[in-house]
Amino acid sequence: MINISGTYQLAGCSKSYPASAILYDTGQVVIRQREFNQMLVEAWPDDYTYGTAIPGLAVDLEFTDGALFIPDDAQFRWPGLTNNNRLPEWLESHWVTVLSSVIIVPLFLWSMVNYVLPGASHAAVAFLPNSVAESMGEQTLYILDKLHFDPSELPESKQQEVEDQWQSILSKLELPKDKYQLYFRKFDMGANAMALPDGSIIVTDDIVTLMEQDPNALIAVLLHEIGHIEHQHSLKMVAQTTATTMLFAMMFGDINGAGELILGAGTGLLQTAFSRDMEREADEFSHKNLPKFDISPAAFADAMTLLVNSHSAAFASTDDEDGTDEESSGEKNNSEIANSLNHWLQYLSTHPDTQERIDTARSAEAGKDAP
Repeated sequence: MINISGTYQLAGCSKSYPASAILYDTGQVVIRQREFNQMLVEAWPDDYTYGTAIPGLAVDLEFTDGALFIPDDAQFRWPGLTNNNRLPEWLESHWVTVLSSVIIVPLFLWSMVNYVLPGASHAAVAFLPNSVAESMGEQTLYILDKLHFDPSELPESKQQEVEDQWQSILSKLELPKDKYQLYFRKFDMGANAMALPDGSIIVTDDIVTLMEQDPNALIAVLLHEIGHIEHQHSLKMVAQTTATTMLFAMMFGDINGAGELILGAGTGLLQTAFSRDMEREADEFSHKNLPKFDISPAAFADAMTLLVNSHSAAFASTDDEDGTDEESSGEKNNSEIANSLNHWLQYLSTHPDTQERIDTARSAEAGKDAP
């Protein structure tokens, strides 16, 4: 017979009593309130189970109705503990297993994040209903309009000209016009274009103005954004990010926010950059489809060159404005310049090396011209 002091926690509420547990050789357990020596529970082996043994923590006695008995002595171990109950304690008390886990766990996380989850999440996207992409696209555009975009200031004639180009692209590629929509927005951070999962493509006033003298370059950019939608890159990135976050939440014991994480996936698009492989895939879509419009893949290289020069010029302009001769403000100016550079090059920084993309487009042109 074993008599151990502890706390008896009632099921379904916070009420508890200082108590003693008497464990008989037959497996019978009697819990008595210490203050009045009143019997609280009488249970047999089928009425309770043992908790998991973890170093430094008491092993609970768990009753089938949800009540618990928690020993005061954290080192006490019930005689009936099985090997499964003792396994975590055994693992944590042997340096070989601890050392192995230091190696195995990072390798496991690395393989899951880099191979397993991307593959699984990308495959799962194919089974998502269209309503998911539509909801995410609408949510993202709404937030962008609230926080970052202003109504376009392009003349109606220029918008109509680009819209005509857009409709021509959809017709030539036989894409559904009710799915793909083009939006014009004014954006203080310069020339940019982006694709949303529902088929919406946003072009800023600056990128239209920048490529006004080279409409083929704008077509190359629009084809690139269509490539993101056709390959479902936004959905894949959100699915991958969500799966990765949930993996870490489950491993480290906090899954309370999983529901909010999934519901807010559309908002997460605002902070998600496409992977380099996805950018290359969208580039390739543009290279392959430009010839359908009798346009060389080099038009994409021209578009990238225009964007680089535009963003570099904007940064240089900011540098000149901030570059005062007051020594005391040097540190502040450097910080402002760095922030400006971060904003102006945000579009390019999330993509593969720009020169690499330009060279690839030139190579695609050479391949097209080769006999």
